[in-house]
Amino acid sequence: MKNISESQQVGRFVNSGAEEKFLNLYDEVMKLWPDSREELQLETSLGPTHVYAYGNKKGDPIVLLHGANSTSASWANYVITLGQYHRIFAIDTIGDAGRSIQKAPIQHAKDYVHWLEEVFQGLKLKEVHLVGASYGGWITLNQAIHSSELLQSITLLDPARALDGISYKTWPFMLWASIFGPDSIRRGFIRWTGAGSLPSKKQTELVISAMRDYKMQRIPPQYVSDEDLQSIKVPTLLLLGEKSPMHNSKRAASRAKNLLQDVEVKLIPKVGHQLPADIVNDFLLRFIADQKKER
Repeated sequence: MKNISESQQVGRFVNSGAEEKFLNLYDEVMKLWPDSREELQLETSLGPTHVYAYGNKKGDPIVLLHGANSTSASWANYVITLGQYHRIFAIDTIGDAGRSIQKAPIQHAKDYVHWLEEVFQGLKLKEVHLVGASYGGWITLNQAIHSSELLQSITLLDPARALDGISYKTWPFMLWASIFGPDSIRRGFIRWTGAGSLPSKKQTELVISAMRDYKMQRIPPQYVSDEDLQSIKVPTLLLLGEKSPMHNSKRAASRAKNLLQDVEVKLIPKVGHQLPADIVNDFLLRFIADQKKER
């Protein structure tokens, strides 16, 4: 049996033309970010990792992990407000479409743990408020379980699969949109997960490009065991969309309340998987301020 080369086990664009078009569109969407942002490229064992930095350098650092196919551009509506009070670092997740370049396989959950440790070290961070959306929410929980030393708090934005498992309706639609379907199906999937709403036109087209033109080679988000959830000692904020089709939000909320030691849970009415920036910012800023008072 032939060994699969490492190059076949890493995420990649389908061809150079698709990559160029994606990156050009990415640059366009990043214009929604403030012009004063900085860009950093950090070397890690999984490959060069791209980070956007912005905001108040005297504030406590917030690290943002986007959802699958979403890139750091998805935080555009969040960072202006958050950056008034905090230093923001948005990471292009390795193994996903973006400006990070995967060079080594991602085969285990702990591969992400070591990768984030390297990113934190490269950014010279001594304490972190880690925020993850969807797939990034699972990575955030995974970090809190296995390497919590630098974490001052974690915030989970409708984390995919981690607390309740992805719904049986979502799996076939997601696979169809990601692998087989035309762009109209991909757009429909984004609208469906957003409970009828879409991000801006350019942001939507960027997500569609990522789904169509980038082939991920990484582990899916994992359902987190009761034992692992009970082991987390980091203060946690969990925000869930009431109408999110990714999972049963009420069941996810109940499980978090029962198993996490220090958690605040909010079920946001009338919204889907993509949570509104103004609501998230209000909850997050107050939550972080409360943690600071308690230290």
